[in-house]
Amino acid sequence: MIDLFTPLSPAQKEDFQRRYLAYLQGRDGEPQWQTHTFSVREAFYRDLEQRPVRRTGAPVVLQDVFNRHHERYRPEEKLDEPTLWALCVAKTNRGERFGVEYAHRLGTLERDGDPGNPKTYIGIEEFYHTRILRDVLRVIGVEMEMLNPKASQQLLIKAMARLPESMSLPLVLCGEICGVAFFHLLLHKARELFGDQPGPLARIEELFAQIMVDEVGHVHFARSRLDGTSLGIAKRLLPLVARGLLDGMPEYYQLLGRERLMEEILRADVDTAALPYPDRFIPFDAEAPVRPAA
Repeated sequence: MIDLFTPLSPAQKEDFQRRYLAYLQGRDGEPQWQTHTFSVREAFYRDLEQRPVRRTGAPVVLQDVFNRHHERYRPEEKLDEPTLWALCVAKTNRGERFGVEYAHRLGTLERDGDPGNPKTYIGIEEFYHTRILRDVLRVIGVEMEMLNPKASQQLLIKAMARLPESMSLPLVLCGEICGVAFFHLLLHKARELFGDQPGPLARIEELFAQIMVDEVGHVHFARSRLDGTSLGIAKRLLPLVARGLLDGMPEYYQLLGRERLMEEILRADVDTAALPYPDRFIPFDAEAPVRPAA
């Protein structure tokens, strides 16, 4: 297990940046910022479209029930687990997607999508995550419209986008760690809820794999841009950020339980979550402990 809050040396940071950019260029292909697409990932999607997969039989989630609660902040107490799961999937990417779009409007992301900057790839990957989660829900027969996060979260996201990176990056790292935990737990829950039909479950796994690999890379990229002091701040902020995110998605508490969620997040073991995926990014320090920076 890599300690995400141990700082990297300048040489390690330089090596990471070089290797991670090369990895993104190979895995995603050419970025097109105006259309929020990658050449390689579009080929992946064309293949999926030629192999549509849907659950059969009675619906596990009713569209009208999903729609009614998708627009609400807090669900009814008696919702079944498949519906709670669908709502968690629908709401998980709201904040990141809103943040990327807002940063783009501010001009803090490259207007033309600089292919030499990992942030260009990360920004486009967030748009793909919305697309992926929409397709995940289609597997179980649910159509989703992406909505914005609640007003208080929008204000926080806007404030973060305007902060200097030295102040915003610890929060970004915390948010990315939470994202890995959320998707990891949702995938395990999907196996429990939808394992009766192996084909559709396999498609859900295939789609979630794309997000998991991306998110683990995002965590390591954020870590690589922080010094020891900032990483210490991030470690202290992690439980606060986690509670703030989860309070905006109360379906998670009902589906998975507060204790289990916080345990998964605070463990911050993102690389174990990505182990099943052969195309994951492997940090240069994956096989040896990182020595604290001098």
